[in-house]
Amino acid sequence: MNIRHLTDEQFSELLAGESCGDTATLHLESCDVCRDELRSMQTAVGTLRDLSLRWAEKRAVRIAAPSPWLLGWYKLPGWGAATALLFFGLALGVHVPSGPPTSVSAIGQAQTATVPSDDELAEDNQLLRSIDQELNRQVRPLVPASELTVSHPVRHHGVREVAN
Repeated sequence: MNIRHLTDEQFSELLAGESCGDTATLHLESCDVCRDELRSMQTAVGTLRDLSLRWAEKRAVRIAAPSPWLLGWYKLPGWGAATALLFFGLALGVHVPSGPPTSVSAIGQAQTATVPSDDELAEDNQLLRSIDQELNRQVRPLVPASELTVSHPVRHHGVREVAN
């Protein structure tokens, strides 16, 4: 006689309290091997549950609850940011000038005070002319690509200091 015992999935369903079908229930009632296996599994699961509960209870006694002062630490970054923002606002307020806005004539006077002298303008113009001359010396006439041949290595001119 070929007897098909319950599968692992059917045992799992029975241990979880679910119904695994009429055929499995009928087989369980008639088969001593499957009934003993189910009882053995139920005992193991019950023992594991009891041991884990006892362990958790012992562990819970040893764990000290944190003080309310420590629990409030998570609020500290928010208060720190608010304080920093307040100090930044105060510092900015101290450095922002107060009073009437500057008039257009005062701005014009400030700009005329920074106009370079004639000697500075002459030096600047001389420098620009020497730069222009140097750039013009380095520019070569354009040659069509078909006429280009390389007979000697290409040398780059170094940057020379411009003398007055």
